[in-house]
Amino acid sequence: MIKSIPIFIGLRYFFADQRSKLLVSFISLLAIAGLVLGVGLLILVLSVMNGFDRELRENILAVVPHVQLIHPTGVQDWQAQRSKLLSLEEVTEAVPYADVNGLLSRRKAARPIHFLGLDATAMPEGLAAVLDRNQLEMPKNNEILLSAAVAEAIDVRPDRRVSVIIPENQNGSTNVYSFVVSGIFATHTELDQSLAIGSLDKVAQIAGIPGHANGFRLQINDEFNARDIGYEILNQLPFGYGFRDWFQTHGNLYQAIQLSRNMVVLLIFLIVAIAAFNVVSMLMMSVMNKRKDIAVLQTLGLSRGSIVSIFLVQGTMIGIVGITLGVFLGVFGCYYVADIVRWVETFLGQPFLNTEIYPIDYIPVDMRLADVFMIAGTALVLNVIATIYPALYASRTAPAEELRYES
Repeated sequence: MIKSIPIFIGLRYFFADQRSKLLVSFISLLAIAGLVLGVGLLILVLSVMNGFDRELRENILAVVPHVQLIHPTGVQDWQAQRSKLLSLEEVTEAVPYADVNGLLSRRKAARPIHFLGLDATAMPEGLAAVLDRNQLEMPKNNEILLSAAVAEAIDVRPDRRVSVIIPENQNGSTNVYSFVVSGIFATHTELDQSLAIGSLDKVAQIAGIPGHANGFRLQINDEFNARDIGYEILNQLPFGYGFRDWFQTHGNLYQAIQLSRNMVVLLIFLIVAIAAFNVVSMLMMSVMNKRKDIAVLQTLGLSRGSIVSIFLVQGTMIGIVGITLGVFLGVFGCYYVADIVRWVETFLGQPFLNTEIYPIDYIPVDMRLADVFMIAGTALVLNVIATIYPALYASRTAPAEELRYES
């Protein structure tokens, strides 16, 4: 019975301040609000940063080659070379390609493009999925597929003609080619800002290597070891090949995501820490208001340890309630943040994310239970640590001093 007294009194102090008719005292409400916002925001932001990391791995790296093999004079018998590459254990996909940079023009509008040529019999799975999602087929020799951003920039729709202007070659001439737009697609990544797709034969012809391929776009089983695997593959190929990996083309994006994730998590973690240590000031105010109550309890036989337990219970209850509500807020935010952002974009008539600046044009969310438990556990530990000093301070109350002038 005596052991339960500190718990009973601590819960009573938490649920009903003697000077307030509110269910929860004003002091407890302030401390709880800080924890709710800190924990909720930390869960939401960490889930969004995890989402960006997941999108990089699953979506962006699905349409970007992990390793790109390049041959300066072109690959003539690419079918045989492709079979050899697919026989390698590290390679999961080998796609021949031809590409050229040019200018897409229609009427008075123009847009720089990266014109990628692919073969319908050896399509990369990532881009094939994009075309399937948009119900498109690979273009014929006189056709071209445009990304939505490029098509919008020059105001063109399917079945309209566009011109592709290739800059001056070694002969000093500029070539202009006419194509029919056979469809418009969207990868929802930064590739949409410049990507156009044509047939392998036509783009190879434009690139000055008719019947050849510029090289191969490889997907490998360990994309984060692309550099070493690239060198291993290079050693097994005929002389003349070079390569670049996705770290060279998109590595800065990966590093930016990781840096942003770590910095944002650190900043919001500090908010949680500040909210937890606000409990110190809140409990100190509570102790100051209850010094006479503490003195009376001591005269009734309550030990110093029991006084410590009373305020540990009060502080822990503040932490449990605040963290629990914060977890609910964070989880709720994770489920609805994308819908909320879309609603705000519609209301304002302006997108928050644009692939001209950001790698994707939507808010990705990847909430992980391990992160939720880690955040909640860390916040609770910080909260308990923050309650120790006020609890010890309360236990040092001298009954004789506090009750000296009481009649």
